[in-house]
Amino acid sequence: RWTRPRRCSRRSRTMRCALPTPAGSPACWGCPTRPRSSPGCAVVPPVLLVVLGVTDWLSALLVAVTLPLVPLFMALVGLHTRDQTAEAARALDRIAGHVAELVRGLPVLVGLGRAADQLTALTDLGEAHRRRTIATLRIAFLSSLVLEVLATLSVALVAVTVGIRLTHGSMGLDVGLLALLLAPEAFAPLRALGSAHHASEDAAEAAAAARAVLATPAPRPLVEEPPAGELRGIAVTGLTVGFPGRGAPAVSGLDLTVAPGELVALRGPSGSGKSTVLAVLAGQLLDGGAAEVSGTVLRPADVAVVPQFPTTVAGTVVDELRRHAGDVDDARATDLADTALEWVEGVHLRDRACRTLSPGELQRVALARALVRVLRGARVLLLDEPTASLDAESTAVVAELLLRLRGSLVTVLVTHEPALAALADRTVDLPGADPDLPPLTTVPAATTPNPAASTPAPALGAGSGPEFGAETGLSWPRRAVARAVAYGAASSAAGIALTAVSGWLIVRAAEQPPILTLMVAIVAVRGSGLGRAVLRWLERLASHDAAFRLASTTRLRLWTALVAQGPAADRTPGRALARVVGDVGLLQDLSVRVVTPPLVSAVVLTGTAAVLTVLDPLAGGLVAAVLVAAVLAVLGVHRWADRGVARSAAELQTVTLRETTATLEAAGDLRVHGLAPSAVDRLDDLGRRQGRAAQAGAAAAAVGDAIAVLATGAAAVLALAVGAAAVRAGEMSAPVAAVLALAPLALLEPLTAIGAARRNRLAWLDARARVEAVLAEPVAADPAPADRLPAPSPVRELAAEHLTAGWPGRPAVLHDLDLLATAGAGWLVVTGPSGSGKSTLLAVLMAALRPTSGDLVLGDGRRPVPVDRLTRADVQAAIAWCPQDAHVFDASVRANLALARPRGELAGPDGEAAMRRALTDAGLGGLLGTLPDGLDTPVGAGGTSLSGGERRRLAVARALLADRDVVLLDEPTAHLDPPTAAALVADLRRALAGRLVVCVTHDPAVAGEQDSVLALGAHAPAPARR
Repeated sequence: RWTRPRRCSRRSRTMRCALPTPAGSPACWGCPTRPRSSPGCAVVPPVLLVVLGVTDWLSALLVAVTLPLVPLFMALVGLHTRDQTAEAARALDRIAGHVAELVRGLPVLVGLGRAADQLTALTDLGEAHRRRTIATLRIAFLSSLVLEVLATLSVALVAVTVGIRLTHGSMGLDVGLLALLLAPEAFAPLRALGSAHHASEDAAEAAAAARAVLATPAPRPLVEEPPAGELRGIAVTGLTVGFPGRGAPAVSGLDLTVAPGELVALRGPSGSGKSTVLAVLAGQLLDGGAAEVSGTVLRPADVAVVPQFPTTVAGTVVDELRRHAGDVDDARATDLADTALEWVEGVHLRDRACRTLSPGELQRVALARALVRVLRGARVLLLDEPTASLDAESTAVVAELLLRLRGSLVTVLVTHEPALAALADRTVDLPGADPDLPPLTTVPAATTPNPAASTPAPALGAGSGPEFGAETGLSWPRRAVARAVAYGAASSAAGIALTAVSGWLIVRAAEQPPILTLMVAIVAVRGSGLGRAVLRWLERLASHDAAFRLASTTRLRLWTALVAQGPAADRTPGRALARVVGDVGLLQDLSVRVVTPPLVSAVVLTGTAAVLTVLDPLAGGLVAAVLVAAVLAVLGVHRWADRGVARSAAELQTVTLRETTATLEAAGDLRVHGLAPSAVDRLDDLGRRQGRAAQAGAAAAAVGDAIAVLATGAAAVLALAVGAAAVRAGEMSAPVAAVLALAPLALLEPLTAIGAARRNRLAWLDARARVEAVLAEPVAADPAPADRLPAPSPVRELAAEHLTAGWPGRPAVLHDLDLLATAGAGWLVVTGPSGSGKSTLLAVLMAALRPTSGDLVLGDGRRPVPVDRLTRADVQAAIAWCPQDAHVFDASVRANLALARPRGELAGPDGEAAMRRALTDAGLGGLLGTLPDGLDTPVGAGGTSLSGGERRRLAVARALLADRDVVLLDEPTAHLDPPTAAALVADLRRALAGRLVVCVTHDPAVAGEQDSVLALGAHAPAPARR
């Protein structure tokens, strides 16, 4: 359903659809939404009851009475914990949304020096979730505890009654042994059903969330094709667009006609509805979805769009262009991609990874992507500020391209660039509109609830946080694992003791001793049964507690690593989410299956073999040999039959999360270009591959389980043969021989656990390796404590001599660079084409990247201090960075501005006054007066309730509020019309008077008479945003 415009905004839709489960938990991706019983669950208990009834009616009666109690109590426990389980799922969903939002806004947090503060918020959030979930699991696992207790008591009653009747001679030993062996098997299917129900709970939550999305009514289509025989242009009549909760409409009664071959430019101030009109023409904004749209729109079906904020799906540029070529063969798609790159002079970008592109390079790729559609036959070209992030040279390329296409396409251009608008055959000026009206695909926050934000997350900027880059905790919760192993081993030992003592009791009772001599064994049977159930409950809690601790610690360490990497961190939505959410979820889920079970199995198998060896060395040796052979066979079968299937399945889970997120982020572009069906097919193919991997893994598991069953049966037969021989020779009593024969039968669960752990181990190791790869990324090293110097305060001077710098593993970007910036003496304006090293220079100034040679110093006017003698924290404490892709968080205007200072500093009347001054200085004073709730007005996911220019100015206001000595501005006038841009620069010069300012820009009008201009060279490699 994402292939159509939805009621929710782009980012909130992405989070809801990519993470419909608790954090997209990989644990539930392979689970059915309802526990599906195998035929054994319905057939085995009745058949066993019939067999027991024929052989021993009393034992059958005991099992028949207790058997219905199991699902009854399980249902009661499930009903009691349903709300708590749903709340725990929503809490994990909030964590996923919160983490994803933080990853997207990492440049903002780093630029404001607030990234480390979020560590405390994440710690509190993860710990609160762990405690809440464990408290819920204590009750949820009671269903399995009830099952175990009832099953154990039933078996114990059968064993005791059989023993008593054997003592009185009213039953034969053969019948008693048959009853003892069959009674537990009647409960085994219910135990499997309970496990399946527990495994499917998250999947049921996922299905409910998916159904809620699917149940949302589809918006009404507005765009239609012109009737046959009419001109293939664009005809808009009476277009009116309004957004719920807003005042005046964004667009009111617009009539627009664009003839075939005509180039029309839409112009107007920020917030006048230009992007809204373009969204309607593209078919992305429909009536009944995010807005109320009326009027008629006629245009040809084939359209190519250059969005204002392009997103990519494929890994490389050429793959992205080939994907937008549609259903053509690979050779033709490659030719189209190469041709489009030549037209936009982007051939050097061909094999670049999309995640490494600068905003200007990404915009050039979006233009080439639209050209591919034009070459495929699109007759309408819609461009939304295609030069907002481009330098003058690249803007000239776009102008030349428009001239080249002139006359062959219906072209509608939205631009603030006067030179570009001058190329149009006709200009349509939209009147100024209410500045709070949202643009392209905007949605009021209340239209569709976002589960990730349904309950307030910890306040942004909360807490002081640990020292930047500090170790966040142990990589592995050893104590919790040790508790889980101890409880698991004790539970398995109790189960083995239950079987062995029951066998001893029955055989000893067949000798008809005095009943008092059996009382100790009777009590031991009951105690072992109850102990097994309670210890199993404790083991499950301990293992899940260890998994949650591991996930929380890993998540914090990943966040710390991303913060330390700064601008070099890979923040691509799909990839970042795959690491921080997907892989952490895999580690959490698989650690329960991979770490604890083999340790428990090793302890139990070794201990059982040792005890049997004490009873009879030959029998113990044979059992040990069979167990070793079984373990090797199970591992070998999984290695041969599985062939990495589990690893492949886990990789597919992570790839699916990444691909789904990236596809949803780019859904608008894919839908407009008619690529939604192929994108859906690609995701469906991933699902089918997951299904095939799961089937192969299930086959390997079945073979391994069969080997375990055969091995325990063979060990029991061998032990029985040895014991029988010893009994005949008078070297052993019959009850002890029964222990030798029955104890191996209780080793089935430890043996199958080894196979399950082996099946998931490779996937667990791969997820850990991917996480550790992020943790191992190189970061700018701080000087040794003995070499550190105190930071200058205030910073009044920044200077560099012969500076050379480049990203690790890539050629140097900056060569022999000299610069000087002084507070109060004009700005340092840095210009240069896209990819020339401007972002690299900002990273060096922030100490996120250390230069390879040369000197960089900060000074207070009296004492210069080399930056390589300062820590990253010291440098960044003096700097406020307003990045080009400044993220606006899904919160209120107040919460976004509060990020600029430590928590509490902007509270109260004085803080509110400072926020209002910053908004006024950033040119948003008029907007503030129109917001319905003032500073407490939500801005929507990604700031979608604001226009692109308004989001830019809100980011500038945050940087002003930070009140730092040095301010780094990255494209502060992007997406602003010339009058608004000039007013913003004038306001910034007044607000930043007396401070040291470094401004990166493509706009030559930003540089003033007193400013120093640093022009960087062309074709420098862009930083590798790993």
